[in-house]
Amino acid sequence: QMLKEGNRSILSYLFVTVSLFSSMITSIYASTREKDMTWAILKISYDPITNTAEGGICGSAFFLKEQIFISAHHCFNDSVFIPNKNFPKVKVFLVNNRGYIINDIRIKKLVPEYDLAIGEVIQYDNNVSVYSFANDFNVGDSVYNIGFPTDESLIDYRIKIEKGHLFLENIILKEFQQDGKVEDILRITVNANDVKLDNKLMIKLSHTSKLGFSGGPCLLKSSDKVIGMMSMVIPSEIYPKKPAMAVRISDILQFLVTK
Repeated sequence: QMLKEGNRSILSYLFVTVSLFSSMITSIYASTREKDMTWAILKISYDPITNTAEGGICGSAFFLKEQIFISAHHCFNDSVFIPNKNFPKVKVFLVNNRGYIINDIRIKKLVPEYDLAIGEVIQYDNNVSVYSFANDFNVGDSVYNIGFPTDESLIDYRIKIEKGHLFLENIILKEFQQDGKVEDILRITVNANDVKLDNKLMIKLSHTSKLGFSGGPCLLKSSDKVIGMMSMVIPSEIYPKKPAMAVRISDILQFLVTK
């Protein structure tokens, strides 16, 4: 009888241990998957004759449908597909912090009046995860945004130029997060070189931002749902603290409707 009770105790212990381990794995997987959902736009200009290249991050992006992603217009537009000076060719990729690479992307629609670019992945990629979104949020809500600042995210990458084409073999990236609150929802007019907004309702955040975060998601901390896309920083002559602004997801969704 004591042996049977002992076996039962051991089995119970093993069951609890396995259950806890399984829960940990599920939690780690979910957390990792969540972090993989934001992508960097990587542009590499190259010369197949001299076998030289130069590249960098243009901004961030995220998916709202399996093959449809969005970014900021000032990061992802026709000029991205023009090679840098002294280079005849260019290749643009989506890459994330786990080293996943999406090779074939293109512009589907440009909406500069909302600083919005809608992109398309030509072939379905099972490494893509789609964000959920929330239209309802309030001033004072805690938020965070994810992106790839241009001056510190790109750690290393390896390319190969063969028969006139460039191949990105691997990449090491670091993803960053900023935290803050929804400080206001206000109408704003901006006439900058790269962003032009005319009396558009925008989300004003309590924190500033930096190059590379534009195009990434702004999410509610309470639900991890997207409420907007990071756009620009208000110039210091208007707001000395240079708060970051996000385009509301409700304004973005109207341009994703398939007609």
